Amino acid sequence: MMFVSTLRKTFLVLLTILPGIGGAVNAATDSYRLGTGDEVKVTIYGQPELTAEGQVSARGTVVVPLLGSVYVAGKTSADAAEFIAESYQRGNFLKNAQVNLLVTQYRSQVVAILGKVNRPGRMVLEGPTSLTQALAWAGGVAPSGSERLILTRLTQGKQERIEYDLQQLLNYDAGDTPPVWLKDGDTLYVPNAGRFYLNGEVNSPGMYPLDRPLNVIQALGAGGGPTARASNGTIKLLRPQPGGKLQELRAKPEDPVMDGDVLVVKESLF
Repeated sequence: MMFVSTLRKTFLVLLTILPGIGGAVNAATDSYRLGTGDEVKVTIYGQPELTAEGQVSARGTVVVPLLGSVYVAGKTSADAAEFIAESYQRGNFLKNAQVNLLVTQYRSQVVAILGKVNRPGRMVLEGPTSLTQALAWAGGVAPSGSERLILTRLTQGKQERIEYDLQQLLNYDAGDTPPVWLKDGDTLYVPNAGRFYLNGEVNSPGMYPLDRPLNVIQALGAGGGPTARASNGTIKLLRPQPGGKLQELRAKPEDPVMDGDVLVVKESLF
């Protein structure tokens, strides 16, 4: 499991050099929605006297010269700028105004990072923030934590639960895969790592952390693989059941390993 430990120590560095991240950040910035508490600066090309800075109020408005309070909550920066320009046009104040709205302080969007991380807490999204960046903010996965990450968010009034594998998120081969961007109200939860046990004809029997998805052959690899005396085709799987009983199964190499499983590699009869 040395690789897993090394990954946890170095993934903060990987965040800064993942390919394609710049374009993805720009795309996420374009989709950021303004909310209460965000501080913004509004400028108009050729009209420096109309420059305004302020905070989005609890009613979702900002005060703009000549227009007064303008509702911007829920809009992107580009949409809010366009709306302000149209308001100047409709009010016969300015024609073809080129308005720019810049978020100078992100304060409206908060996510919770819970479970087995080194610094759990509530994080203010200061601009576009990916799942892995939020995990870095929380100090990374704790030694007892799983690399199975659980993200819950409210989507169209319903709570959605999505699971991610940290190794896959940081895999260089997945460079074309866009980052997972967090949204206001999201909860990122890192569960406790499970455990599985190896017994019988394996090189290093014992207990191992189930901190990422594993199948039977991968689990055996964690224990150094079968010994020379091991049977080629017989792996017994003992799986805990409700009530404390163990169900005995004949494991296949591709079967997923679950928390509490015991894998027993039998000795060859010949």
